[in-house]
Amino acid sequence: MQQILYMIRKEFRQIFRTREMVVIIFIAPILQMAILGFAITNEVKHIKLIIADHDNSFLSKQVRDAFSHTDRFNVIGYETSPALISEAIQGWKAQMALVIPRHFSRDVQRGLQPEVQIIADALDGNTAGVALGYAQGILSGLTREYWQNSPRRGQLRGVHLVEMQERMWYNLDLRNAQYMVPGIVVVLLTIISMMLASMSLVKEKEIGTLEQLLVTPLRKHQLLLGKLLPFLILAFVELGIVLIAAQFIFSIRMQGSYLLLGGLSLLYLFTTLGMGIFISTITHSQQQSMFVSWFFMVFMLLMSGLFIPIENMPEILQKVTLLNPMRYFMYIIRDIFQKGAALSYLMQDAVPMTIFGLLIFSFSVLKFRKRVG
Repeated sequence: MQQILYMIRKEFRQIFRTREMVVIIFIAPILQMAILGFAITNEVKHIKLIIADHDNSFLSKQVRDAFSHTDRFNVIGYETSPALISEAIQGWKAQMALVIPRHFSRDVQRGLQPEVQIIADALDGNTAGVALGYAQGILSGLTREYWQNSPRRGQLRGVHLVEMQERMWYNLDLRNAQYMVPGIVVVLLTIISMMLASMSLVKEKEIGTLEQLLVTPLRKHQLLLGKLLPFLILAFVELGIVLIAAQFIFSIRMQGSYLLLGGLSLLYLFTTLGMGIFISTITHSQQQSMFVSWFFMVFMLLMSGLFIPIENMPEILQKVTLLNPMRYFMYIIRDIFQKGAALSYLMQDAVPMTIFGLLIFSFSVLKFRKRVG
């Protein structure tokens, strides 16, 4: 035990010896979380819109005002020429055009169903689909409000209005940060633990100090414990700092148990530290270690559900994600952070994550040899 404590003390001194390492461990993740939390978003806002009003009535003005008084659309102009509308969309000046036909107000008052044309630049299919949904919602709201206030409401036949009551659970304000920031925390925790653990072991090999450790009475498990425990402690400290900073910066709330999150984070760190050990056994320099770490990180990140919901992926890729430990921890931290989920609801993700962690860690320790590779 004393030998392990000496190794831990040595490792901490080596970590805090350079100011750059302190910045990388404690300052950089907070800056990354703040930048990524604001930059990574699934929301679509400020869509550049052209309105072509061929009716110029009081009702069509209400339609124009409805699209103008929302942060979802930025009305950049009012054009009635199809050629100018096409030129604006093709020249990236506009992303969407709303065309209100002639006699729009008259047809509405007669109980007809006038068609409003929406032209969207579908080069970015996701943005176009979301924008069309926003436009449909605005038009549906105007139609409902008009018929509710119309004096002919009871005289019109064939017009059926359905009132929908919306109830948002867990994220009442539909804030993107409430969903994305916990996922960013997972990414930062993975980078810190996996990359620094692999680079620490490789650094000893690269500068030749591993040879000195090999001639000491230290056993393999003592050497690994002494090298990895500091990064395990730092990972937990980093997790606490990032969670507190995230709630302060983005004004979001942690709904679940910190103790439960800490316990499951420990199980996840078996995976990341194990991968760090494995990477150190197949690389011979810190540059190689960083390259291989990023190779694994790209796969884990893209297949974790951080950016793209796993349910939206092709079926074969959904099965591939089952091999990604980050996928399970991503679900776990979001459920704890947003829903305040108990352990019983997390078992379907906690069990495979634990199995992966133990297998990866055990395999990496067995592969590690107390010798210079």
